Amino acid sequence: MTGSFLRRLLVGLCGLAVPLPALAEERVPAPAAATHPMDALTAEEIRAAAAILRREGRLDGGARIVSLTLDEPAKATVRAWTPGAPIARRAFGVVLTGAGLGEARIDLAAGRLAEWKPVGNRQSSLLVEEMLGASELPKRDPRWQDAMRRRGITDFATVFCLPLAVGPEADPAMAGRRLLNVPCVDTTGAVNNLWGRPIEGVMATVDMAAGTVLSVTDLGVVPPPPETPSHAYAESSRYRPAPKPVGISAPQGGNIRVSGGQVAWDNWSFHVRLEPRLGTVLSLIRYDDHGTARDVAYQLSASEMFVPYMDPAPTWSFRAYMDVGEYGFGALATQLRPGHDCPDSATYLDLVIADAKGEPVGQRGVVCLFERPTGDPVWRHDELVNGSVETRPNTELVVRMAPVVGNYDYLVDTVFDRAGSIDVRLGAYGIDATKGVAAASLSDASAAADTATGTLVAPRLLAVNHDHYMAFRLDLDVDGPDNRFVADRYAVRRLPEGGTRRSLWAVRSEAMETEGPVTLPLGAAQFRVESATRRNRLGAPTSYQILPGHTATSLLAKDDPIQRRAGFTDYTMWTSAYAADEKYASGDYPNQNPDVDGLPRWTAAKRPIRDRDLVLWYTVGFRHVPRSEDWPAMPGLWHGFRLRPFNFFDRNPALDVPPAADPRRAER
Repeated sequence: MTGSFLRRLLVGLCGLAVPLPALAEERVPAPAAATHPMDALTAEEIRAAAAILRREGRLDGGARIVSLTLDEPAKATVRAWTPGAPIARRAFGVVLTGAGLGEARIDLAAGRLAEWKPVGNRQSSLLVEEMLGASELPKRDPRWQDAMRRRGITDFATVFCLPLAVGPEADPAMAGRRLLNVPCVDTTGAVNNLWGRPIEGVMATVDMAAGTVLSVTDLGVVPPPPETPSHAYAESSRYRPAPKPVGISAPQGGNIRVSGGQVAWDNWSFHVRLEPRLGTVLSLIRYDDHGTARDVAYQLSASEMFVPYMDPAPTWSFRAYMDVGEYGFGALATQLRPGHDCPDSATYLDLVIADAKGEPVGQRGVVCLFERPTGDPVWRHDELVNGSVETRPNTELVVRMAPVVGNYDYLVDTVFDRAGSIDVRLGAYGIDATKGVAAASLSDASAAADTATGTLVAPRLLAVNHDHYMAFRLDLDVDGPDNRFVADRYAVRRLPEGGTRRSLWAVRSEAMETEGPVTLPLGAAQFRVESATRRNRLGAPTSYQILPGHTATSLLAKDDPIQRRAGFTDYTMWTSAYAADEKYASGDYPNQNPDVDGLPRWTAAKRPIRDRDLVLWYTVGFRHVPRSEDWPAMPGLWHGFRLRPFNFFDRNPALDVPPAADPRRAER
């Protein structure tokens, strides 16, 4: 594999600009100037912030920018802002220097560095240049070269090495080191699948700050898999005939209105931007209730993704990734293709982020917005008594991004419907992470031992069992920021003797007083975020209910080092008092962090949340026991949860959805 091809591959994996065929989609370019306080930094603001850091001596020598993002104004300021009013623009930078890590707050309007704070013994997320360097660094080490020769590999150009985060690191001798573990794969003959021929049992550990290989692990030779997989259409057997086209179109034009980062559709409005770490961030989500823009959520975003693999081998046991905090969903966002990733009629947003030197990097079409008919009614009733029929078609608005973290492709959707509900959905796609084993089939003598931690998906190739836990931060402001978190418990009630019934259940509502995990079994109650100040016309507090979807929680031991830093996965739901700087469920800097941080640490304070501004956290958890059908590329599997109005409206808000046009009537 040539160096240029390797760089193009890694840059593609990391979501940066790669030349692609011209597409005729509707595109919204990244704004040249901020027009809203929640707009992402513009290209000019990125350059200005970097220039201020250089002038102050914070970006000299080998210093590199890890991230440069909007420093959000205070929540009260944003809520009070009106279009056309002045906007105080500030940037927040994380900078990796020779002395360690620093955080910068930059006043763009005044052109000055407002604050510089050394972070201490913490490691930031990984840089693209570090991943590029880590992939080549082992190839210069004699120990690694000898390990390759023992496997009959002498052409190192065909070897691609994977820059993997090392997980928690508690060894004091490693303090301050920028560590990566680097296993490799043989790409000989590979076209589109780099994961089918792992060079099993060999791994280098590198220090990227020093540019050195610290150690090379060699557990012994494992024969390579005999097949070179491909998921190209030409290799698919092409058995099924090409179907007649079925698509989503808007022949009279779409109903989505986009102005800068502001989006309006049907009765919904919100602001969207892309952050290098979090990916899409939706803010100021409101519903137009007959002329009144009512608050539903101040902000919705991903927060962290924890992916632990279940193999104890030294070359696998560390694999417990924090995909958001170690790599970054926004930095890994990939271009969405019309007709494949999104409908042809979608609107695509171009966005910019900063590179390591403070130069803006364009990301083309990494967020798409589209509306789609669901094929289901939003409501219906067919009255048999008098023959009346009323039914209304449902249409949804989808906001989508697609980060690619190594072998995994994720689709992250926020879906709005016409009855006031919001679905948050995570689609898992891509390719299984694979391990080389001796068994070519389950009839081989070694098969039982080889498949103890996964599924044989091809001869001598094991897909390893693993989990996914995606935490979402839901800063709901239901009719304003003064809210309470309510559990509507299902209580069994015994009935008096003598009747035909002996029992029934009733609802008993209870508001949580202080922050913390939701320990009540999710099937024992329904959960709502309720306004402390507003009621509907019948006197019920207005609220939004969270309908749980996938709710798996971690099975790992609480004292397991990889679990300590992922304590948010102990529960599906948490509540916390609103704090502007508490955005990441695993803490600000999970890379190499061995300590408890994030949600478990913050909520230990037991801050009051009743009738106050609070944040709800929901973790979509699911286990992946691989199967034959996942190879060589996985069909997508979707997971998520729903937010739906509960006494928020005075009646069904979708009553005014117009009936569908009858094409038969048009023909007559």
